[in-house]
Amino acid sequence: MFEKISVLVPTRRRPVRLATMLESYEATSYGASELVFRIDDDDELSPPLLETRGYQVVVGKRLGGYASMATFFNELYEASTGDLLMCGNDDMIFKTQGWDDLILAAANDFPDGLFCLGTKTHNETHYPFAVVAKVAADRMGFFWHPRIAWGDVFLRDVMAAFGRTQILHHVEIAHDWVGFAPDQTFNEANQNDIYRREPNYWDRVHWPAVAEAVASLLRAA
Repeated sequence: MFEKISVLVPTRRRPVRLATMLESYEATSYGASELVFRIDDDDELSPPLLETRGYQVVVGKRLGGYASMATFFNELYEASTGDLLMCGNDDMIFKTQGWDDLILAAANDFPDGLFCLGTKTHNETHYPFAVVAKVAADRMGFFWHPRIAWGDVFLRDVMAAFGRTQILHHVEIAHDWVGFAPDQTFNEANQNDIYRREPNYWDRVHWPAVAEAVASLLRAA
């Protein structure tokens, strides 16, 4: 039985959005989850919010910024204690009371750990807050493949190979996506830079990584 969700959240210098996210989490979680944060060592704005609340925080170098997101999520995966892993973000706002219990109930329909759950949210078909079993990450050897840029889509496509993707429309998480109101952190991220570095990203990086992960899961079955 799955009993606990680890929400993995890289964040950088967004105290207002981070405070909103924390308040929504604390108002809606039924205690079957944890938040784990990854911040850069030059981020002076996030620690005051997180340390006073006692959340677990992984501190590291900025590295390549957004281009290093896979590294950040894998650091969070290693630090997590839950048996489910959720792709988190500092612009998520939890709306549904007891969302963690509801996600756990859905996950326990798939005791073999092969699934990817999504939520009712902006751009939900991309599974921006994808939930997978930690045992699946253990079998793959990572949470996000080291070369991929968008891990939510990656996890969706890996589990789609098993016919195990499901959006939980009764679990709502608002996505206050900063693309609607770009701030400095968003602009610095330059998310589309991947297409300059990897012009054929989907064919050369994404789908080979998906195939590799599916093969790993099949070998471990």
